[in-house]
Amino acid sequence: MIKFLPLLFILVIAACGPLPRPFMAQEPDSNPLLQLENTRPLAVEPPIFQLKETNLETTDLTLWAQDNLSQALRDQDLPAANDAFASNSLHLYSSFETERVAGNQILLSLKVRITETTAPDRFLIELEEKTKIPRIHLKKNPKSVLTELIKRASQNVSHKIAQLDQETGPQPQTADYVSIQLASLPDDLDTRTKKVLENELRASFQIRKLYLTRQTTEAFVYKLKLKIDLSKQNEQGFLSLLWSLEDSANGEEIGQISQTNPIPNLPLSRILIPASEAIAEGTAMGIKDLLQQKSLQNQTVLK
Repeated sequence: MIKFLPLLFILVIAACGPLPRPFMAQEPDSNPLLQLENTRPLAVEPPIFQLKETNLETTDLTLWAQDNLSQALRDQDLPAANDAFASNSLHLYSSFETERVAGNQILLSLKVRITETTAPDRFLIELEEKTKIPRIHLKKNPKSVLTELIKRASQNVSHKIAQLDQETGPQPQTADYVSIQLASLPDDLDTRTKKVLENELRASFQIRKLYLTRQTTEAFVYKLKLKIDLSKQNEQGFLSLLWSLEDSANGEEIGQISQTNPIPNLPLSRILIPASEAIAEGTAMGIKDLLQQKSLQNQTVLK
């Protein structure tokens, strides 16, 4: 993996000036999940076991199932772990349940629910996998049976999250959210890079009560544009991302967020996709700074 030398940046806040936001943080070698760029991180909570038809000891099974569910999700290229390692992590809750059916057969089910908060009140995804087996099989070799359910559920979760990433989603019906329309991303970026970057932007914006969309309606107050600049200084390549925030009503520029880093001689996709979360975080923080400045300026004018 190519290491990027950290740069020192001076943050200068000006309503119509650029806000420097470096986008390539030093990557810790101990976190292999940073290499997975498919979607937002998944924090896998310990499963709940309700195996009424068996007398299994579930303490060890709980830890085993949590680890195996995380691994199965990673096998589907989803950045899953037993802990919430990012501020915008989704949270996955699961439960294993049994129900007696005919004879010695039982119905074993794995229910999975995914939410955006650690105190779930609205699930983004709900699914259930079921299998009918002899009760003795679950008692003698529970891990083998549970592994198959976990594998099937993980594949289904991957499919559901892919669908979720493709959906724009409804606009939050709350005055606390600031609506921002994302202009078309530059043609320098391929389709996959655009999609990954847009998804990360939407996630980072949402946790800061910024609503990002591509739709064009009168309801959207601001417009966000991106300009990419590649340059060289003493044979060292530099990549600059310049985000411009405009007032949709009059086209006036509110301000800019500038992100610059030295880069190796690689395709843009291999640089931007691994750095997309950091780019999105820097952009979201910069926009919050600009909007706060604008609010303070408006208050000053009104006095």
